[in-house]
Amino acid sequence: MSRRLFVSPPALGPALGAALGPGSLVVEGDDHHYLFRVRRLRPGSAVTLFDGEGREAEATVVSIAEDQAVLAVEPPRQVAQAPACHVLVMPALIKGERMDFCIQKLVELGVSEIAPVCTARTVVRLAGDRARRRHERFVDIARDAARQSGRATVPAIRDIADLDQALAGVAEVPLKLILWPRERERTLRDVVAAPLPPAVCALIGPEGGFAPDEVERAVAAGFEPVGLGPHVLRAETAAMAVAAVLAFAPPMHQGLPL
Repeated sequence: MSRRLFVSPPALGPALGAALGPGSLVVEGDDHHYLFRVRRLRPGSAVTLFDGEGREAEATVVSIAEDQAVLAVEPPRQVAQAPACHVLVMPALIKGERMDFCIQKLVELGVSEIAPVCTARTVVRLAGDRARRRHERFVDIARDAARQSGRATVPAIRDIADLDQALAGVAEVPLKLILWPRERERTLRDVVAAPLPPAVCALIGPEGGFAPDEVERAVAAGFEPVGLGPHVLRAETAAMAVAAVLAFAPPMHQGLPL
C-alpha cells in the first residue's frame, strides 16, 4: 500500500527545505507518529507527499530521530487538474460518527467542496469554539480520506453555517439543488440527463428532513427541489448518492458532453 502524507502547499513550493538545503523536509508531530510508529518506515523507505491542490512529490526517508525525521524530496509534479464541474455538497449536520463518515465518503467520491449546514431539525447544535473544533476535525478527516484514497486534491471544507448563511454563500452557483423526498416529478436522474454547468451544489437535510419553510427559502434563493426516487434515504446515504451521481455526470464542454 502506498505511503502517502499530506503537506501544506508551501511545503512543495520554492521554500522547500530552506533550513536544510534544497529538497529536504522535516516531519514532526502526528505525521511523525503515523509514518514511523504506525507505518513503521525506516531510512530508505519511500513516501509520496501531496499538497491537496493537485501536486505530488516522491520522497525518501533519510534519517529518523525520536521526535522528528528528515525526508529527501524530489521535484513536485502536477497530477490533478481542476474538474470540469465543481461539485459542492451541502450536508446538514447529523449525529455522531455518521457525519465523520459522510465527510470521508464525500472526499472519496471526488467532490470539490463540502459546506456543513445547521438547519431547523438539526440535532447537533454547534457554535463558537465547538463549531471551530468540529470544523478542524472535518478538515483532518478530509485530508486523511484523500491520503487513504490516493486523491491528490483535498476538498475545501467551509465553516459550519446556518441555512440562510449557506444559501447566501452559493448565490453565484449556476445550478443549485435541494434534495426533497416529497418531490416526485423531478429527480436527480432528470438533472444529469443534460450536461452539467461548470458548478453545481446540492443541499441535503438532516435526520428529520427540511422544514417546509426551509424548502421555500431555498427555492426563493434559486434552488430546485429534486427527488432521489421512491425510497427515503438516511441523510448520509442521500449525500453520498448525490455526490456519486454528480461526480460522474457529463459536464458541459463546448455545448456537448465530454
